[in-house]
Amino acid sequence: MRVVHKILMKKRGVCIFITCVLALLCGCEPSHVLDETGLITVIGFDQLDKGLYRGTASIPVVNTLAKQKVQVVSGTGITLRGIVNEMDLQLDRKPRLGQLRVILYGEEMAKNGLISFVQALDRTEVGSRPYLAVVDGKGYDFINASFPEQGNIGMYLYYTIFKNVRGEQLPSPTLHEFLRAYYSEGSDPYLPFIVRKGDDIRVKGLALFRNDRYVDWVKPQQTFYIKLIRDQFRTGLFQTSIPKIGGEKGKKEQGNQKLKEIPIVLDTLSSKTETKLISANPPVFRVTIKIRTRLAEIDQKLNLENQQVLDQITQEISKKMVHEIGDLISFLQKRDVDPIGFGEQYRAQVRSEDLTKDEWRKRYKQAKINIDLKMDIIRSSITN
Repeated sequence: MRVVHKILMKKRGVCIFITCVLALLCGCEPSHVLDETGLITVIGFDQLDKGLYRGTASIPVVNTLAKQKVQVVSGTGITLRGIVNEMDLQLDRKPRLGQLRVILYGEEMAKNGLISFVQALDRTEVGSRPYLAVVDGKGYDFINASFPEQGNIGMYLYYTIFKNVRGEQLPSPTLHEFLRAYYSEGSDPYLPFIVRKGDDIRVKGLALFRNDRYVDWVKPQQTFYIKLIRDQFRTGLFQTSIPKIGGEKGKKEQGNQKLKEIPIVLDTLSSKTETKLISANPPVFRVTIKIRTRLAEIDQKLNLENQQVLDQITQEISKKMVHEIGDLISFLQKRDVDPIGFGEQYRAQVRSEDLTKDEWRKRYKQAKINIDLKMDIIRSSITN
């Protein structure tokens, strides 16, 4: 009995010790009352003069009696913590970044480099979940603008980007993915380029970075090609145009020497890309792209049950895509940016070299990339 009693007393002592430790740990973190907390959903940053930065945040108002459902506040400083602290002095609630969904950077600030603020946010409570984006103009003007149809601008922006990522119109631009590309020796970051048109918001294209500095942007069709080579599609959609099928050259538009082309839409598009390094110095790559897709729309009456017609359509689309991919890669090399990640492919296949980012940039400008595109239109949703 004495032995059993001693064992029970030891177990009781252990339980009391664990309970005390948990109580102390819980006591270290102050509780946050929702009514006393301002949950920032979107924050925008702009560069000012004399090394100052301005942060502008949108905070939903929880009080049902309040006329304004969103509160916008700005603060200036030289660090993220200093900016948030100045916001705190203007609010009746404690600003928190735990529900941050979107981080916007003004175009001018993006040109001068983002890494100090991106790293600072990475060390806060936001985690790796928020999306990053570059805005055409200033983040302050964007967040202060009235968007009556959208309501909570932070959540609206988040779901706009999320929808385009899920629909494979954009590569995913999370905080974690930006930092991973930045620290990589063989690739550069990219972010959505967002523009305001009146009361509407739209993704204008993809902002390209050299290290952490914004240098240029590309249109959605070129964004499609970047994702096509870098990743893979599962259910994507692609719109293009090709010369008229059946030997017709089409009519010339008035005052324009371009031949009229017919619009085409491909959907349920899936792809697989393989990149091989053929030669190391100078680098020569062979990129093999396999596409399976469905012809969803074509603005010309054709007998699509005729295999020769389908083969001609496939050939024209493939030829145009290869040409446009070549133009895009040439543009990226001239701008000295590698969002596709050819440097990562190079490092993976030339393992004996300790390649630095600067060394890769020198080789990247001289690299030759050959595109081999194989398209299979597996079915058509069009009936004659």
